[in-house]
Amino acid sequence: MTTDIKLGLLGNRIGHSRAKSLHELMGELHGLSVHYQPMDLAAKGHADIESELLRCREQGLRGVNVTHPYKCDAFKCVETLPEFPAGLTSVNTVLFEAGRLLADNTDYKGFCRAFRAHFGKAQQPGRVMMMGSGGVGLAIAYGLRSLMATELVIHDSNPQAAQDLAVQLGDGSFKVRLAEPANLIDEMRAADGVINATPIGMFQSPGNPFPAQGFARQQWAFDAIYTPEETEFLHQCRARSIDTISGFKLFLYQGVDAFRLFTGIEVDAEATEKELLRRYPLTASAARQSIDPRTESRGA
Repeated sequence: MTTDIKLGLLGNRIGHSRAKSLHELMGELHGLSVHYQPMDLAAKGHADIESELLRCREQGLRGVNVTHPYKCDAFKCVETLPEFPAGLTSVNTVLFEAGRLLADNTDYKGFCRAFRAHFGKAQQPGRVMMMGSGGVGLAIAYGLRSLMATELVIHDSNPQAAQDLAVQLGDGSFKVRLAEPANLIDEMRAADGVINATPIGMFQSPGNPFPAQGFARQQWAFDAIYTPEETEFLHQCRARSIDTISGFKLFLYQGVDAFRLFTGIEVDAEATEKELLRRYPLTASAARQSIDPRTESRGA
């Protein structure tokens, strides 16, 4: 493989993404000159993602990551890799190989790795309530099924999207259903874990999608957002002593898996995290949560 590799990121409003820093660092640590170009498509409205992928291929990129709001659209114009989960309809990593667009979803794998790294092999997710059923929500839902969650309750501002996901995922061992708006607080209080898979909490969409009255007996919480790391949702959870997993962990593990697809190199995630945080520190509270030795010692 050439030591000079061109990669990119396609999405809307991605100015705060750390993906460039992560991938170029992993390249440096393994003797590669990686050039990672974020390509913000927001000015195009909802861009034609197939055209953008083809443009990147023609420009000689090895591959790209795809982020909000194009993960489901990208799925429609790629070939998925052999181990891609059956039924999952979103992708976040596209590899240009011999004229083909080959894709995977490292969000799915990244969530599973983040959960196991935090809790170890024994703990199960239990009953989970998730806000959001878009591209990252799809991936997380499939991750929850793989992790043997007993039930997933979904709420989305687009009820049809949530219904489609429930039909897509539900089977005899994994119960999936919709939360009615009038019952959100009760559904939250009955959950073992709560997940934010919406864009609410990002720099451009501040706030918390969960009603504060619903935080009660939950054991754990996960926020898919990692910029900023300290979201209002996580703040509310930590104030109530709910064990939290930052979206930074998903970002790290999905990036490590994507880099392996792009380069064939297996990266040491722990060593990469330490060097990334040394060079590009998180906010103080998020950094403590990310590298807390009590968390790391639970490794998968």
